[in-house]
Amino acid sequence: MLAIAGGTMTGRVIIVTGASSGLGYETARYLCEGGNDVILACRDEEKAKRAIDKIKQQNPNALATCMHVSKLFHDIN
Repeated sequence: MLAIAGGTMTGRVIIVTGASSGLGYETARYLCEGGNDVILACRDEEKAKRAIDKIKQQNPNALATCMHVSKLFHDIN
């Protein structure tokens, strides 16, 4: 269970941008460990899938999925 000021961060749906590597990945991994449903929002879908595989190797019960955002970003511009 993750504790935050005034409550907990467990059982929530959370979108993490840039989650295929670096701080975004570590944030997504940590939130999955806390029992959250984490959506990894990444530009590179293959990197996102590798990140999810890595998270699930460490935590088989992790609720992690990916959202490909480069097309979304392109459509906005």
